[in-house]
Order: sequence, then C-alpha cells, then structure tokens
Amino acid sequence: MSSYNRSQGQGYVTDNFSSDAGAAKKIVNHTLRPVTIKQLLSVTQTHSDGDFKIDGRDLAQVTFIAVVRSNNRQSTQHTYVVEDGTGSIEARRFPSDDDDSADSNIIVDGTYVRVVGSLRQFNGKFTINVHAIRPIHDMNELTYHILEVMYVHVTLTREKDDGAAMGGMSSASHSNYRDHNMTGAGSVGSGADGTLQQQVVDMIQSHPASKTTGVHRRDIGSRFAPVIGGHESVNALLRDMLDNGFLYTGDDDDHFLTF
Repeated sequence: MSSYNRSQGQGYVTDNFSSDAGAAKKIVNHTLRPVTIKQLLSVTQTHSDGDFKIDGRDLAQVTFIAVVRSNNRQSTQHTYVVEDGTGSIEARRFPSDDDDSADSNIIVDGTYVRVVGSLRQFNGKFTINVHAIRPIHDMNELTYHILEVMYVHVTLTREKDDGAAMGGMSSASHSNYRDHNMTGAGSVGSGADGTLQQQVVDMIQSHPASKTTGVHRRDIGSRFAPVIGGHESVNALLRDMLDNGFLYTGDDDDHFLTF
C-alpha cells in the first residue's frame, strides 16, 4: 500500500529495548488498528497526557478508509478533510523530497483513500498525522475494512467482558488482535489467534505446497470466500497481506508463501 508497505507492516508490533546495563525492558506499542472516524472522535484518556484509547486499548497507529471532501496542497503540507459516513476529520501529511507523489497527485475531492496515521489533539480538535495515504481502486477493500473494524471491536470488547468475569484475568492467546514479535529483520511473528490474516497464514503454512511452489489463490479462496463474502474479498485480503508483509508470491502471482 504505497509507503504502507512490508517495512511498515500492519499489525500489533512490540519492540523490546533494553540497555547494556540490563535495565528493564520497555515495550513500544506499534499497533496499527482499523477504525472508523467516529471511533477516533470518541477516544478516551485516563488523564490529560495519557494515551488515547478505544475499547480500553491504547492507540498507536490507525488505518481507515474515507472519501476526500476537500484538500489543500502546499509545498510543506497536504491537508485533507476526509469523511467515512460516521464522521469527518482533518488529515495532515508532511511530504518529503523522496516521497513518491504519483498516488498523492491523483487524490482529489471525491476520491476514496486509505489513510494510515496517528491521532493528534490540539486545543480540543482531533487531527490525523498522516504516514501514508493512497487512493482506493477496488471498493471490496472498503467492505473488507468495515468487516475488519467490526471484528476487532467485537473481539476486544468481548475479551474485556470475559476478563472482567474472570476477575480481570484475560487469555493470553487473545491479548493482541495482531501480534508480531520482531526477532529479526523481516520476520513475522505468530499473529493474533482468530484474525483472518492469521487464519490465512496458518492455512498456508499447513498446506503441502507451502514449502515449494506456494499455495494457489484458488485453494485459499475455497477456504475463505464463504467466510468473507466471495472471491473478490479474498483477493482484496491477499493484496492487503502482500502489501503489509504477511505473504509473498511463489511461482507466480497466484501462489502465496509465508515468511
């Protein structure tokens, strides 16, 4: 997804930093959460300087799909007002000299875009600091995004309720909706149990062709098309996973392997 790519993988990433003196490890939250704009405008904070939270979880990076209602392009800043049917928000991007401007040049009013960024608040106004923005060419991606937002929300709220019922104890297997434990450059960790992405990874890894040519999209589609609404939705999911480093192609563009 443009600069939203394998080196900037989508998911819940934890980087562990420790000093040579053996200081306590600091866990850095690199979660990329699918959201609606209404969720962004309804975030909570435990205190004025605290992290923003949705469903009781800290936000780091967010991703959403919206339509551009207005835009203002200047040499040092691109400003977009975007709306997704649940609300609208201002998104600001600060381009650099080495940016690939091919996508951004065709983003005009009325364009549907995928936005990746972080939430900011100043003087009571929420804005998005944009890390990546690109136009949407396949509206199945919008459908998939809505389903993903719903899935993550239901999973986290259900987990919270289950944890409260158990006296605050929650199952570790559901602790992160997308979990990468980065043990080396480019390595992909276990992923969150139950997410569509992780189910696809598990299916490919268990397939006999996973060590040779790769698993054909037809086989993946026969497994997941009934779950997510058809083969076009499966193709959109596979593109998303390729863009974000979960998968790579094997013998050809129709065969997929995992890292």
